Amino acid sequence: MYLVPKDIMASKLDPAWVFLSGSERHFEEGRPDDARPGEREHTIVLPVYLSKDLPARMIAVGLLINDLEAVEIARFMFGIPTGDVSPDDITDACKEACNVLGSCLVTSSIDVHSVDIGLPLELQPPRFAELQCNAVTCVTFSSEPDSGHRVVVTVFDAVDHRILEA
Repeated sequence: MYLVPKDIMASKLDPAWVFLSGSERHFEEGRPDDARPGEREHTIVLPVYLSKDLPARMIAVGLLINDLEAVEIARFMFGIPTGDVSPDDITDACKEACNVLGSCLVTSSIDVHSVDIGLPLELQPPRFAELQCNAVTCVTFSSEPDSGHRVVVTVFDAVDHRILEA
């Protein structure tokens, strides 16, 4: 398993989003955005551990999703009416969204080193920001339609991944 080529990553994210939400979104390569004042966002990370030959090497797929978009994802995924979505539903939906989006960026090949995909975990925004500061960003894709409910997917080269172990 390995990352798909960077030039086709966005084309993998668009249909994955339709699968997750039932609505279309277009992702474009961009730069990581900072948190916005007054905006509640969920920050999820999917650890991807590279070959057993490189045990200290890891990449991470980060998902930053606006709270209102996270509620919509939970509603669609679990078939829940708007007023009945719980915080646990939102967390579960965000983790599954990160898992699906991250997994669509990884493909398999017998000839390439294998990877192990970990379980998605929610980080508090300050820890997510710390991960961004202490990792080499490989590529970021974002989608922000007119509604302003942004979704950002970032693939990090997490050279120091201790922040994900704490």
